[in-house]
Amino acid sequence: MIERTKKVGTLLIKLAKPLVKNYVPRKYIFLIDLFLSFLAAQCAFFLVFSTEGVYPIFTTSIGIWIMLGVQGCCFLLFKSYSGLVRYSSFRDAIKQLRVTSVSVISLLLINRIYFWLTGEKLILDAGIIVFGFIAFSFLFFFRVVIKKTYQVMNRSKKRKTAYILGIDREDIAMAEGIISENDNSFKVIGFICNHSKSHQTRIFNLPIYNIEQLEKSSTLADAVIVSDANLQKLRENDSPILGKLLDLQLKIYKLPKLQDWQGQSGYGNLQAIKIEDLLQRSPIQLDREKLRGLYHNKTILVTGAAGSIGSEIVRQLIPFSPKRILLLDQAETPLHELVVELDKNYEESQGLCYEKIICNVRRKKRLRQLFEEFQPEIVFHGAAYKHVPMMESNPIEALSVNFQGTRNVADLALEFKIERFVFVSTDKAVNPTNIMGASKRSAELYIQSLALQQNHYTTFITTRFGNVLGSNGSVIPHFKKQIAENGPVTVTHPEITRYFMTIDEACQLVLEAGAMGNGGEIYVFDMGSPIKIIDLAQHMIRLTGLVPYKDIQIEFTGLRPGEKLYEELLADKESTLPTHHEKIMIAQATHNFDASKKALLTKLLDSVKRYEAETAICTLKELVPEFKPADLAQQLESKKYS
Repeated sequence: MIERTKKVGTLLIKLAKPLVKNYVPRKYIFLIDLFLSFLAAQCAFFLVFSTEGVYPIFTTSIGIWIMLGVQGCCFLLFKSYSGLVRYSSFRDAIKQLRVTSVSVISLLLINRIYFWLTGEKLILDAGIIVFGFIAFSFLFFFRVVIKKTYQVMNRSKKRKTAYILGIDREDIAMAEGIISENDNSFKVIGFICNHSKSHQTRIFNLPIYNIEQLEKSSTLADAVIVSDANLQKLRENDSPILGKLLDLQLKIYKLPKLQDWQGQSGYGNLQAIKIEDLLQRSPIQLDREKLRGLYHNKTILVTGAAGSIGSEIVRQLIPFSPKRILLLDQAETPLHELVVELDKNYEESQGLCYEKIICNVRRKKRLRQLFEEFQPEIVFHGAAYKHVPMMESNPIEALSVNFQGTRNVADLALEFKIERFVFVSTDKAVNPTNIMGASKRSAELYIQSLALQQNHYTTFITTRFGNVLGSNGSVIPHFKKQIAENGPVTVTHPEITRYFMTIDEACQLVLEAGAMGNGGEIYVFDMGSPIKIIDLAQHMIRLTGLVPYKDIQIEFTGLRPGEKLYEELLADKESTLPTHHEKIMIAQATHNFDASKKALLTKLLDSVKRYEAETAICTLKELVPEFKPADLAQQLESKKYS
């Protein structure tokens, strides 16, 4: 028996090897369970007949096959083979116990019926009970061996020690999951209580600490793991816990989103939180039925589709099943990357139909061909030059794309009777101090002038919001790169502030605003409170476990040409009106589009086409009187920190 047990153990180890790195088809697990049940039946017959002085090493009696058949039917009934063996838990043990119990009860009934019919029993009732115990033991032991083998072969040499933040039900459940899975990356050594006092002293025999105790401790864990609920609390501006955790140089981790678990437990794939996680606000509630009614089965043109905003608009349009999405951009490589992503993530069965179009919005003739060929019904215009210092050095290019390009697309939208034209603008268009902002403001004015025209079919909508977290060329990727290179992190001014919004939040609001209004409105988004860039830099450094000014230096370089200390969402002469969505407001402009204004718009276009930079800028100042380019005082301020 000892020799046979060794062979069974060796067999189980061999069976465990393919499970370590790959998913074994469920039919093979079913066959393995049947084989283990066959062994259990043989053991039961051996033990029962050994009491009578008979020692059958291997038997093929009808009783064996009936036991095996009943057990197999129970496997199929309860689908006990369907889970991932490497992630077996207490629930799987209960399922195996149910399978074995039902199998034993069924066999006892069959045995009784057979006795009534023939006067004999297939096997003693005690043998069936013994079979149940042995079968359950084998099935349970198999899963334990596979799970432990997987953990041993994949365990890191050095696991991080970690605290669980909070002692609420969700926090305890998360800790239980990590501990029960014997995670190969983290070892939980305690809990951090959010409250000053707690009646509990230990959970899972692990100590509960408060922040004050940790601050006095000479030995600390490497990390803190937070639940979704506590992550939401950390996002609050007045939460003191985040700063204290970062001061203790504890790295903070969270569970991945449920859709990113990819068929396996998320406890082994904890993710370090990013600055975007802390700045992300509560989820936006959209009127999806209304949006579906607007975007479903429509041909939708997205200009600047390969950019940060444009590509996210495309992703968020897909669930509404548009008839076709026209992906227009002049950047070949980013557009190709977007197409590869769409082909990978969305199947034809999901109804995604798109056209990839290389086109520059400055070329009206080419745009006209596209409108004639594809007949779009809705346009999201996101194509633009957006980098302030770059546009300060290239004013005609800024006006050519941001003003002339917008005008081209808007004119064609009017000509081809597009249902809705949604223009993506920026907070830099409010009281602009740079060419980029002024060029976007001039485009806003042109869109409003079209909206005021009589007897036209198109609804013109303008959306305006601040900086988008993680967008191409934004400050956060720039800081990440500098931190990865061990600094210094460069900030232009110690008092500079910006509004921030995540990409998905901004694009959701763009889609919602696109379904609003009668035309001509400028929708501004609730950006929350402005954030000091210096605070952003310090948080990002501390999130990596480093100390600002000690491990990573922060240097001030001075304001760049055209850069403001703070951004605004509304111009001085504008006021806001609420909408049905709490995060979207209407900016009511007081501009009167008389003949002189329209003449300035025409003059600006002519000077841009002739590449007359000086004339274009002078005209721009007349058209946008609040445009005040960087003056000498600002240049002196820049030199102060250089």
